[in-house]
Amino acid sequence: MSNKFKQLDLPGKLGVAALKLLGRLPLPVASKLGRAAAQLVWLFAKSPRQVTLRNLELCFPDQPEEERLKLARESLIETTVTAFEMAPAWVQPPEKALSYITHAENEELFKDAMKQNRGIVFIAPHFGNWELANYYMASKSPLMVIYKPSDSEALNKLILKSRTQIGEMVPADKRGVLALFSAIKKGKTTGILPDQEPSLSSGVWVPFFGIPALTPMLVSKLVQKTDAIALGFGCQRNPDGKTFHVFYEPVDEEIYSNDMETSAAAMNRCIERIVLREPSQFQWEYKRFKRRPDRSPNPYR
Repeated sequence: MSNKFKQLDLPGKLGVAALKLLGRLPLPVASKLGRAAAQLVWLFAKSPRQVTLRNLELCFPDQPEEERLKLARESLIETTVTAFEMAPAWVQPPEKALSYITHAENEELFKDAMKQNRGIVFIAPHFGNWELANYYMASKSPLMVIYKPSDSEALNKLILKSRTQIGEMVPADKRGVLALFSAIKKGKTTGILPDQEPSLSSGVWVPFFGIPALTPMLVSKLVQKTDAIALGFGCQRNPDGKTFHVFYEPVDEEIYSNDMETSAAAMNRCIERIVLREPSQFQWEYKRFKRRPDRSPNPYR
């Protein structure tokens, strides 16, 4: 690909044009299209299918192989549907997206935390529809989140335009992180996606479903240095397949430990409880255990 082609950002512009077209559809219609496309993804996307199956084999070793295969297929469908739902969430007004959320579970945890005015750090893994989760958080409290820019300037503009309607975005660099710490100290809230592998310098090795996993320390550092309250959070698809509900998940007190491994392990246990609400709605397609602490072979090879 030529430098001129990259500078023009033609792939990004074409992608955004497609997203805007898809984004005009009602979210349930986009969901149906995603479900149809997911059948092809399951059949022809070999790598995501294999990664999902390997993750399930590692995390649920006692589950019969037939059940893991069924769960893998359901997970790939859910992930594809969620991807299709991003377009309406980004293109349409936030209140339209929020109209698909029917209720909130354990909301008293959030209300009690807000009363303390200490700031809240939401532990919000890639579960259900995390874009709607972001909108709901912002609709209930002053929200600041870290954003890792895309390589496409056109896509960045679309996402930032959508998300900054209801919350504040800061880049995932040193200045952005410092701004986040400052905001939390002032009583604001943030949502952290804590279920992906960080750099070696910013993570610790703690269990995730019994498997040592390089786990980010950002949540632990935020709650330790700002006195914020940690809460699990997610947006789960309802059985009708068209609507969602949000939920708050309590976090073990060990999350506030000064020991990073103890704190990060408590965070992972919270994520596990969220995943077990409906395992098919977790993004198992990510290579969560690619790095190994003992330099053993990459389990995805």
